[in-house]
Amino acid sequence: MLKKLLAAFTALVICGAAFCGCSEKETNNKNDSNNSSSSSRSDESSGDSAAADSSDTGSGTSSDSSSETAAASEPGLTIDGAKVDTKDLVMLTIDGRDIDFDTFRYYYFGTITNLTQTYGATLDTIKETENGFEMLMDTVIRNIMQDYVSYRLADENGIELTDEDKEAAMETYNALLEQAGSEEELASALAESNLTLDVAKKMLEQAKLYEKTSELFVEGGKYATSKDEFRKIVKDTDQYACVRSILIPYECQAEITDATDLEKYDSYSLSEKSTAKKTAFNALDEEKQEEVKKKSEELAKEVLEKIKNGADFEEMLKEYGWDPGMESNPEGYYVTHETSFVPEYLEAVFKLKENEVVDEPVLSDMYGWFIIKRNPVDMDYIDEHIDQMISEYDSPNFQKVYEDTMAAMNIVYSDTYNKLTIDSIS
Repeated sequence: MLKKLLAAFTALVICGAAFCGCSEKETNNKNDSNNSSSSSRSDESSGDSAAADSSDTGSGTSSDSSSETAAASEPGLTIDGAKVDTKDLVMLTIDGRDIDFDTFRYYYFGTITNLTQTYGATLDTIKETENGFEMLMDTVIRNIMQDYVSYRLADENGIELTDEDKEAAMETYNALLEQAGSEEELASALAESNLTLDVAKKMLEQAKLYEKTSELFVEGGKYATSKDEFRKIVKDTDQYACVRSILIPYECQAEITDATDLEKYDSYSLSEKSTAKKTAFNALDEEKQEEVKKKSEELAKEVLEKIKNGADFEEMLKEYGWDPGMESNPEGYYVTHETSFVPEYLEAVFKLKENEVVDEPVLSDMYGWFIIKRNPVDMDYIDEHIDQMISEYDSPNFQKVYEDTMAAMNIVYSDTYNKLTIDSIS
């Protein structure tokens, strides 16, 4: 019963960090059928040849902290060896809003939970790490700020919770209370996530505020691009491009020696073939790897020369290309300067005119050589996929709004906060 209640509460509370993290995940999921398998991407979405370029948007936010990793303990605060009365104790203020001890404690242990789940870090390992406590506190504060983005956006845009909104949040609380059977049982369940009844009520109201401020980021909202605006933007060749490309990776000329891979290679998907090639390449010493790279470069030049001499680009792509994204996106990749592709790729794309092919293979230190062709934008395709394309286009703008909002927050720390040590909070 306790775990079910915690899961229900977690599902009901939408963290303010969704402006950055959750919305970003949603956009990436929508674009899986468009760009995610591209080897030109500079993120980890494909798992094939994409490289890590993840940005830390904070961890341990409200939706993460219901795990049992950070075991709940009796709430307490010790400063300079003495127990402190935490009733009505303010730890810090953000834009004039008080963060009391119970709220701070919730984020504190939520952050530790996330660090444990993600990195295996515990309070003990944090203690042993140089500046570990300082880094922990920086992350706690960032996580609080993430959830308080909604408040600042609401202030800046004249958004307020109505009596009906507050009543709806209270109805949700009462539903949880009814499920628990009593206030004591609900308090016990919430304590498993280091929550109090008052903090839970506040976070349910905060979820309502998030719902209202999120309207700023959907169609018709202040920060969202309208469909008419987007149709104009996508026709601007300085802003948007449609691309097809042939990837010749470093490892493609490596000879496979693994018996299983040799036996099944012809039946492998392109991704599986790529993995087998990488395995063979990685098994070589440095000198042999350089030889394979040289062969791959020569192949890239040969393929481009064939195209210049009249060979059909698409036929060359089918025969020589190693990017699975080109198979799943026959219409091409639609990219902007902000798309999460490797910079060499984007730079080459926007130097091309429509229907042009690069003069030389484009080298990416991360992957190998790209032979890039820029195609005209297909407005029928745009209209068919306009919602997901606007979502992708707006995502970096939303991220900037989010980061700028956080940067503008005014934080004042209490004397108590400034005296905290890693052994202070229980």
